[in-house]
Amino acid sequence: MATFQVQVEDMVGTVGGSSSDTTALTSFLSDGAKEIINMMPPNLLRLCASEVTLTPQAVGSESSASTLNTGKVFNVRRNDGTIDQPCRLIPSRLKGRASDSDELDYATATDPVYYIESNFLNILPSSSSAVGKYSEVQYPAVAYGDSAISTFPDEVEYIVVLYAAVKGMERIITDIMGTDEDIELGNARKDQYNWLVGQYAKAVQAMTGAPAGA
Repeated sequence: MATFQVQVEDMVGTVGGSSSDTTALTSFLSDGAKEIINMMPPNLLRLCASEVTLTPQAVGSESSASTLNTGKVFNVRRNDGTIDQPCRLIPSRLKGRASDSDELDYATATDPVYYIESNFLNILPSSSSAVGKYSEVQYPAVAYGDSAISTFPDEVEYIVVLYAAVKGMERIITDIMGTDEDIELGNARKDQYNWLVGQYAKAVQAMTGAPAGA
């Protein structure tokens, strides 16, 4: 399969003048993947997740738990020694009650809870021998020389290419307007840009059912 650079430049031409600005292309592709992930429906979003493990920490030791990246978390569970038990999400203000055996909200091995505080995810009850797990969506770094995106739905990779093509065309038009090149060439590029924006919007709408702009 062709690299993302080839796919983008097949649509818009060389980005960055006589030689490709591969740094810009990599940035456009990574930004596109992030924007598309932020618009994905849940069935696709789960395909962008990786499993994370942690040791449940005592209240007050959250910084030793697990640091979140995107905060898009699901399927949080804690092993009770036999099976993984699903964890209930609670507000962090209730963590004290969840760790107090005299409270009705007390978390147990068979009814664990989790909370998020200061970008840390923690599970209760705490235990140095217990294993907690959760899935979190990751924003991929997409390089110009790549031809696929890991942990990303294959069926929407082309939207990342369209996003990068839109941004690449913006760069090309900016470069043209900063020179003495033919105004007609600049106008032609603007027509091509508008077409790309339309294709991107249609692709996003097909994915989400709602329009979006690049």
